[in-house]
Amino acid sequence: MDIEKRDQIIGREREEGRIRGVLSGLAAGTGGAVVVEGPPGVGKTALVREVVRQARAGAVPGLGETAVTSVVGSAAETEWPYAGLHLVLSAVVGSLEPEQREMAADLVDGLTSRLDGTASAYEVAVRVQGMVSQLPRPVVVAIDDAHRLDAPSLDVLGFVARRLGTVPLVLLIVVDQADAVAPLRGLPVLSVGELSPGDAADLVRRAGGSHTLHSVATRIAARVGGNPRALLDVVGRIPDVQLLGQVELDRQLPPSPVLQELQLPELGSLDDDQRFALIVATGSEDGRLAPVLQALGAPDAPHVAWLFAEHINRTDGTFTLKRPGVRSIMWQAATLAERDRAHQALAAAYAGVDPGRQLWHLAQTRHEADDGLAIQLDNAAADALARGEVERSLAFAREAVRLTAKPGERIVRLLQAGRFAVLAGRLDEAVHIARERFRLDTTVEQRADFALLEVQARNLLDGEVATGLVSRHAEEIADIDPNRAAALYLAAANGLAGRMEQAEAARFIALAAQYGDALDAATRASQRRVAAVLASVSGELEHAVELVDADQDARGDLFAVATTSLTHAGVLMNAERFDRARRLLRAVTGGEFGDSPLLLRAALSGLVQLELRAGRLREARAAAAWWDRVDADSAHRALVPAYMIKAHAYLGEDEAAWERRRQAVDGARRHGDSWASAVMQAETGAFLLLLGRFDEALSVLDHARRYALEHADPSLLGVEPDFIETCVRGGEHERAVAALAEFELRVARVPTAWARHTLARCRALVSESEEALQLFRAAVETDTELVSPVEQARTLLCFGERLRRLGRRTEARTWLQRTVVVAQECGAAALVDRAGQELGAAGGSVPATARLSDLTDAERRISALVASGKRNREIAAELFVSVRTVEAHLGRIFRKLGIRSRTELTGVVVAGDDGAAQTS
Repeated sequence: MDIEKRDQIIGREREEGRIRGVLSGLAAGTGGAVVVEGPPGVGKTALVREVVRQARAGAVPGLGETAVTSVVGSAAETEWPYAGLHLVLSAVVGSLEPEQREMAADLVDGLTSRLDGTASAYEVAVRVQGMVSQLPRPVVVAIDDAHRLDAPSLDVLGFVARRLGTVPLVLLIVVDQADAVAPLRGLPVLSVGELSPGDAADLVRRAGGSHTLHSVATRIAARVGGNPRALLDVVGRIPDVQLLGQVELDRQLPPSPVLQELQLPELGSLDDDQRFALIVATGSEDGRLAPVLQALGAPDAPHVAWLFAEHINRTDGTFTLKRPGVRSIMWQAATLAERDRAHQALAAAYAGVDPGRQLWHLAQTRHEADDGLAIQLDNAAADALARGEVERSLAFAREAVRLTAKPGERIVRLLQAGRFAVLAGRLDEAVHIARERFRLDTTVEQRADFALLEVQARNLLDGEVATGLVSRHAEEIADIDPNRAAALYLAAANGLAGRMEQAEAARFIALAAQYGDALDAATRASQRRVAAVLASVSGELEHAVELVDADQDARGDLFAVATTSLTHAGVLMNAERFDRARRLLRAVTGGEFGDSPLLLRAALSGLVQLELRAGRLREARAAAAWWDRVDADSAHRALVPAYMIKAHAYLGEDEAAWERRRQAVDGARRHGDSWASAVMQAETGAFLLLLGRFDEALSVLDHARRYALEHADPSLLGVEPDFIETCVRGGEHERAVAALAEFELRVARVPTAWARHTLARCRALVSESEEALQLFRAAVETDTELVSPVEQARTLLCFGERLRRLGRRTEARTWLQRTVVVAQECGAAALVDRAGQELGAAGGSVPATARLSDLTDAERRISALVASGKRNREIAAELFVSVRTVEAHLGRIFRKLGIRSRTELTGVVVAGDDGAAQTS
């Protein structure tokens, strides 16, 4: 509920705080006024309405029982003297309680009955001042569009507003420009500007729906600017498929009368020279100033000076538009002839400077096929790809296809554009291109190539493996070109291995192997990589690593090498070769292979999983946050949120864990991803175990465990240790014993370091005899150099708990303090919290090595507020949470920092701030 309230408006925390500060003074009988100003559409009204809503709901700190009312100025009444004053006073009367209303109405009637155009504003103001001083209770009045009130009313309101220091009345006066309303001059002014780029993107995501991609929202915000009204109007005109990233955004925003009114109201009055100057500037793709000046041809001309003065910001040879929406507005308003003239001028300006840009602008002037230009664009696309510029290569490839007249060459270029679309993360576009085979006159070989493109794109888009499509086209091409048939079978095998359907993957690898003598070098390398992936998910880890080691001579273009690196990294991660895998993934995220969003998102997905298995929780969180921002669809859309459930839980971020679970459930359902569903259940069960909700955890973990038992390697879906621990803690000892026996057999078959360590812990947990302590001592020493520090902390915690329950409190404190140290180092705040509780029960406390940096963001905010002297109720009001939530956070803070009082916490915060200041 509290989060919902805070989400009513975006990016106005400072402005909200300032208005709430004025309202809070009413509790002490102190009134005041704030003039809220800003350009049209910027959100002034929304801001004031939200604060008024909070006041009515009793959510403003320090504001007690208060009457709240709102009015809106009307231009139709500006000629009627004191019409606005009557409106405001009537609203005040209407906001009072019935028993107070009659007296107040009499006062207002006594005043307004004698008002006419000859009444002195000063005399009226004095009488109104006397009236408001008699208000029976505090009142808040919001006056929207106050600049539309009649002049005498504004004079009175200005007079009264400057004299509210001892009157329990707050006036929130909304105008477009404070300086333009003379009677309001001298009053406190709150200027509301455009949203920051980040807040503007958040507004786009909310308006577009929860599935709007972060990077799509960021690009829309950059094109529109930070005006909320313009953003909301434009987003409402963009198709859902573009907001979801399934189809590339149009190069220009859709026509928006709201955007034009706000950013280019003078459009209809521009002369021909001004129109052309603005079209050239908005037609420039790279923001370089020199080509625009050359295209305009007369740097000293009046229309060029006008362009710079009104529309352009210049910096070091580049420029940006002062109002970003002007680019789309002007381009949409331009005629085809005007656009062609601008592109021709820009193409001439780029001649000899940037051949690629010259080609691009020339292509925009061609509205019929031009095979010669298509050849040049095709070459430019290949050159851009070699430089790692995927988006640019795709743009060139699209234009090359559009301008190609010869059917055979058009098909070749379509396939090339489809491959570039995959790399750019435009998977729906790639599928659409692949299905052109139904419309075009294609050869058997071309149909096989189109089918391969569709299979690869669908594997990545939603994890769906089109086995029927593969079989049909492989059988059609096998006698003519067995290498193409093998490539199709291997694409299916790769997708099936990614979905953990090992038996089917093995069958398709076998189908490809029957053409072994006909395979070229690229297909043979693909066969080896798919075999390595299958081995790594089938428990044959040593064999998988051997295949990777034999595949070190990666050849092909830049992106073929990057894809090989990603494949190798996945195999090495499953085999617990974390350092090697991390180096390969970081090469992709570091930009060594260009700017492909698809490869970047795949690498970040791999990093999330790797860092979690390595016990580096903070690094996993950072990779997941980066993954969220990358604009590319992929089959990992449900997996990354699923893996982050337990990560956030360990980090002590329960709300984030629940949100990730919601994302995982939604993604898995929408795409029928059974593996992601299983991961989500396993991670949710582990989260519930941490929360101590054993019955719920057991039910969820049982479902996930059934799926895990279908796979040879128990570390692929590490649910069994959680299931066994939940059984033990929930009193299901017999189920724990049975599950342990099965786990032992599976670990014997695939004995990874994780499996050996967690098995040792589970043996100790299940044991109810004196032997349990010996088993725990063995567990804490098992594979400590290889296993995740999170798992080590869990084992240490379980050992400390058992010792305490056996009454061996001194020993328990030793192991629990070791737990705190290990858990703090890896960021597992939830384990620090649990260890702190156990230490308290054992007569100890959390070691003083705990730091403020080990607290969650919410805990650090609460710590800072405590240190500033605020009490729990004040903190709750400021953060819009309940007092109970603040108390729960404080309990965790005290345990993590090993302190027992607010005074000690203040000392820690002050010491932490001093340390930060000294090191900055």
